[in-house]
Amino acid sequence: MKDFLSDLRDIIGPGVLARVLLKVRENDLLGLAGQLTYFFLVSFFPFLIFLVALAGLVLDDPESAVRGLVSKSAGFLPREAVGLLVVYLDRTLRGAGSGVLAVGVITTLWMGSAASIAITKAANRAYCLSETRPFWKLRGISVLLALGFTLLIATLSLVVFEVEAHIEEPGGPSGSLLVVWGVARWVLAFVVVTTALSVLYYLAPDARLPFKWITPGGFTATVLMFAASAALSFYASNLGNYDRVYGQLGAVIVFMLWLYAMGLMVLVGVEINAVLARRAEDEKGVELVQAEDPEA
Repeated sequence: MKDFLSDLRDIIGPGVLARVLLKVRENDLLGLAGQLTYFFLVSFFPFLIFLVALAGLVLDDPESAVRGLVSKSAGFLPREAVGLLVVYLDRTLRGAGSGVLAVGVITTLWMGSAASIAITKAANRAYCLSETRPFWKLRGISVLLALGFTLLIATLSLVVFEVEAHIEEPGGPSGSLLVVWGVARWVLAFVVVTTALSVLYYLAPDARLPFKWITPGGFTATVLMFAASAALSFYASNLGNYDRVYGQLGAVIVFMLWLYAMGLMVLVGVEINAVLARRAEDEKGVELVQAEDPEA
């Protein structure tokens, strides 16, 4: 914890901040974030199908449950994006057969693994490493990451839905608990996202890194994700006028901007961890980032 707090203080220092911004430009994180946006966009809608399929195992009306979860995410997603997802659920998932659900699961895993590979590329650039892992190992790790994150988000979403349904049911707990839960669910989401990013940052680069339950890059990326989402929601709702410029495509444009901002923040977190690791190596004279053995 002491090292973590020290690293957090270093991030806002002029030396580290300037180095991170320089590496963002050198490693073309803006372009890699565009790749992530494409993979996120293609996999997000199949993910909703996967979520409905998973919810169907424990709920009687999974479509309504997922629609309610999407509607309640308006505090994090831009309003236009929430409307787009609700419309998609109404048109696509109503009466969807098992074949559609199977395609949704497969597409989610495949495109999610492609996004993981894009993050791996960014991590290797950040740590100045060359990818030596064989294709099957890299793709296998990426698929496992996609599966793990998908199940994590799906499980968290269902838990949140079940808790809120219990609190809001007639005769349920008092209104004061609603206020407590309104804060607790955001704290839970923050902790889960930060931890998930730490696991991602540990597995992504082709190197043996010391695992940390929470990393400065993961913590900072999570804060930036929440801040960027709130700023984009405010901008799109009050200043953007995307519906006037793009018509029906306005919601799609806002959703893509949101995905781009989230992907860029994830990549910035990788860069922060890499800059701090290399800085610590220079100061302590030890090798913290050890390249993987290609024979392993």
